Parts: sequence; structure tokens; C-alpha cells
Amino acid sequence: MEDTRSFAPLLLVVFLAFLVPVLLSRFKRFRLPIVVGEILVGILVGRSGFGWIQHHDPALDLLSEFGFVFLMFLSGMEIDFSSLGINQPKGKKEEGRRWGPIQLGGLSFLLTLGISSALGFTLYRLGYVQDIWIMALILSTTSLGVVVPVLKERQLSSGLYGQTLLVAALIADFATMILITVDVAILSHGLTLDILLVGILFLAFFFMARFGDYFFNRIPIVRNILEELSHATAQIKVRLAFSMMLTFVVLAEVLGAEIILGAFLAGAIVSLLRQPEDEGLILQLESIGFGFFIPI
Repeated sequence: MEDTRSFAPLLLVVFLAFLVPVLLSRFKRFRLPIVVGEILVGILVGRSGFGWIQHHDPALDLLSEFGFVFLMFLSGMEIDFSSLGINQPKGKKEEGRRWGPIQLGGLSFLLTLGISSALGFTLYRLGYVQDIWIMALILSTTSLGVVVPVLKERQLSSGLYGQTLLVAALIADFATMILITVDVAILSHGLTLDILLVGILFLAFFFMARFGDYFFNRIPIVRNILEELSHATAQIKVRLAFSMMLTFVVLAEVLGAEIILGAFLAGAIVSLLRQPEDEGLILQLESIGFGFFIPI
């Protein structure tokens, strides 16, 4: 008997994604972020609630995983490297070297890790956990996937306050993810050279960031082609952005790293390489992401 594929679950999810912002806009006193409303509705219609959406629906599984990858890609694009002091001239760097988003985010993560380590040790002594460091890292992590939509919704992502929150969430998310990966790999296979393969992903990032600006923005013929084919049917910049994202996602897969790390680095590259005239590209990508893939 052939399996029949139905678009009904996808219709329900997309309809609810349309309905949630409309309903939340009517309750302005509560100011509940849209992403929180989407999560609550997801619990209601999922297996923890009414069970209207099956746990494993092939179409929803693929779209939801791609949506999370795309959200991490957009998160990378939100990083303002000039506010971090990375793309600034030398004189300006020295002026603003005191406490920026990177320093505050790093300090926040270290304090959180210290408190989490103490809690992990307490739970270990009480016999609730067997690995202090795994528990400490789990308690230290955050959800960049929740922080970014809330900052975008409140229009705070571009300022110093929003960038500090974004960088703090970024450091907590990816530092703990990398450290958990290393810890699990050491517990499972011991300290092997395979762990170092993740570094290739960062080498690809630095290479693309270093030479991508020259190739895409400094060579006239390439820039002209990109501008000429940015019309309604070609949308060459959008296709290039998706190609960049999936290249880093597949590279992360091959290297055994988290695919969302690859997606985030691809988004950071787009942020580094974009020009003032590329503002329309950012709006298009955000429309695709927040309009369809991310709510799923």
C-alpha cells in the first residue's frame, strides 16, 4: 500500500503562523513576543497537546530543520561588525576598546558558566547527574533562535544594547555547543584529531571573508553581473545567498560539526560582504525566512 502524502499538516501550521501575530496584536497589554506565541501554539497542536500534528511528518521535518538553519543564517547576518570594532579604522578601535558587545558578552558567558558549574557540582554531589561539565554546559546555553526574533520584533538588533544581547546569546549558544561536542567526543572516542576538523570550517570562513569582498565587490565585471541579474525572475543575489548558506551547511555536515554553526558563519559572511545597495537583499531574505520557514 502506497504512503499518501498530505499537505494538511503544513496547511494547519502555516495558517496558525498567520493567526498567531494577528491574535497577539489584539492583546497589546501583554506584549507577548510572536515567537513565544508560536511555540505555545506548537505545543497545543503537537503531541504534547491535541496531537493534530504527527511527531514525524516528512514535509514538516524537512521544512522545520531548514527553517532553523535559515534562522541561524539570518542571525549571522544580524551581526554588525562595525559595532563590534572589527571593521573600524585603527583610531576608532582604540577609542572604543573599553567595553563593547564582545567583552560584555564574553563576561556574561563566563559568569553564567561559573554559576552553572557550581550548580552542576551541587547536582553531582546530590547524585542527580553523573557528568558535572555536561550539566554545567547545558545550564549555560541559551536560545539564539528565540533571542533573534524578539530583538527583530522590538527593533533592537541594530543598536549597542541589541548587539550586546545578540553577541552574548551567540557566545553562549556556540561556545556551549562546541564544548559539548568536544566533551561527548572525548567521552565516546577519546581525544582524537577528528575534533580539529571543525577548525576547517572557520578557515573557510576567514578565507571567504578575506577574499570574498575583493571577488564580489572589487571586480567590476562580477559586480555588474550581480546587479544586472537582480531583477524579478533571476534574483541572482538571493540565489547566491542560499548557495553560500548551503555550502557552509554541507561543509559542516562533512566535518561532523553542527550544521547551524555553518549556517551562522555563512550569514556572517553575507553581513561582511554586503554593500549599502544590498539592503533590498536583506529584506528579501528576512521576508522568506520570517514569512514562511522560521514559523514552521
